[in-house]
Amino acid sequence: MKRCIPLFTLLAVVAAMQENASACAVCMGDPNSALAIASDATLWTLLSLVGFIFIATGATMIYLWRRGNRQIPADVQFVENLTAEPEEC
Repeated sequence: MKRCIPLFTLLAVVAAMQENASACAVCMGDPNSALAIASDATLWTLLSLVGFIFIATGATMIYLWRRGNRQIPADVQFVENLTAEPEEC
């Protein structure tokens, strides 16, 4: 707990400083400026990347689920029966 005291002191000092927050040029500037257009393009790129990852994860899950529920082919089943140990009565 003694190690946290300097951190709490620093947080208290920062919270005590009262200054007006300034918005960036994207929020308060011209919506048709190059900065606003670039930030919009960046956001759409990141959103599409996250969407692609979600879709790819879902498709992989569906593929594995369908593969797990597939019936074993007859030739594989035959070989497995040959190599299985005989049952004792």
